[in-house]
Amino acid sequence: MAEVKEQAFYMRKAIDGDNVRDALKNASNMICELRTSLLSPKNYFELYMQVFNEMQHLAGFFGDKGRHKKKMIDLYESVQHAGNILPRLYLLATVGAAYIKSLEAPAKEILKDVNELCKGVQHPLRGLFLRYYLSQMLKDKLPDTGSGFEGEGGDINDAFDFIFTNFQESNRLWVRIQHQGPTREKDRRERERHDLRVLVGANLVRLSQLDGMTMDFYAETALPKILDHIVSVKDV
Repeated sequence: MAEVKEQAFYMRKAIDGDNVRDALKNASNMICELRTSLLSPKNYFELYMQVFNEMQHLAGFFGDKGRHKKKMIDLYESVQHAGNILPRLYLLATVGAAYIKSLEAPAKEILKDVNELCKGVQHPLRGLFLRYYLSQMLKDKLPDTGSGFEGEGGDINDAFDFIFTNFQESNRLWVRIQHQGPTREKDRRERERHDLRVLVGANLVRLSQLDGMTMDFYAETALPKILDHIVSVKDV
């Protein structure tokens, strides 16, 4: 965690100086700490929360176009050149949130793009927390019924598809945790998996909060898809 604090210090210093390049470099170095495979899920969550809190400084900077003076599409494309896939996707989700908020591109396009690219991380623990970050950063940037991102940005179907896809991928990663490692550690893995269930369930909570989630939409669209997915993953 010392490395996270050090890189966060330099990232904030770069942000204070409106230096996009250095801010991205230090943020990438900070996020690289989440590549570790040495931590228990509980300790990884603590590390993740430290990174998440620091990334809010960068998110605020990305949202202030008067400071970074870049077109959002240029910023969105520039973070995709990060050398390692994990920081690349954390940065993409962060810029993506600011990009949607700027209304310079339809929300549905950014949501679909980021959701698809996040499939690139298939390590169960790292992927699950990346998906959780995606949900946290974009939960209020959806083209839900009555939101400012509706219309050209999409509609309730696009909002549902984003959350549901994130739920599907999160659940698949969560289920895979039980199959990792030797059989003698199965009980420990199940305890760890139990601790992580909130990361998967967060998507269902967000679905329930959608203004466009009417009784008809829930019964005809949402529930059948959720049930089909739960059956298909064969979590036994």
